[in-house]
Amino acid sequence: MKRHGLGVAFLGLVLASAGLYGMWTGWDYIQLERGWSLFIGGATAVSGGVVTIALGRVIGMLGRIADHAPATQASVQKKSPAAEESIERAPSTDRESAAARAPAKPPVEVDRYSAGGSVYVMYSDGSVEVQTDGRSQRYPSLAALRAETGVRGA
Repeated sequence: MKRHGLGVAFLGLVLASAGLYGMWTGWDYIQLERGWSLFIGGATAVSGGVVTIALGRVIGMLGRIADHAPATQASVQKKSPAAEESIERAPSTDRESAAARAPAKPPVEVDRYSAGGSVYVMYSDGSVEVQTDGRSQRYPSLAALRAETGVRGA
């Protein structure tokens, strides 16, 4: 059993204990500047120690969650060296035809922006659609839109 975050929680406990000792020591000299400094520094160390203990607990919880999480599919399915060599030796036309056979997913709308009476719609594949007065024109990229309109980017 792994003990995630135990060291961080222990260091937080040490920090909080040192802060309490500083507050206790400074209380006797509270009338002097040194006493106030010890007390304030101790209070700061106590609060920092409590936060560090909490972070150690969070690390422990996340570590236990990660221990019980299933392994990713990429790490589970390892390719054999022979399979990798056959892929490397395959002609490029086979790779291209396999890519062409795969159904292309339609791009998803990422953002929409209105300016100057036009609506600009940005898609996940990098294309931009400009909608003006019921007409729409699609550009393959923002750079193509800027090139056609003559507007420079910022």
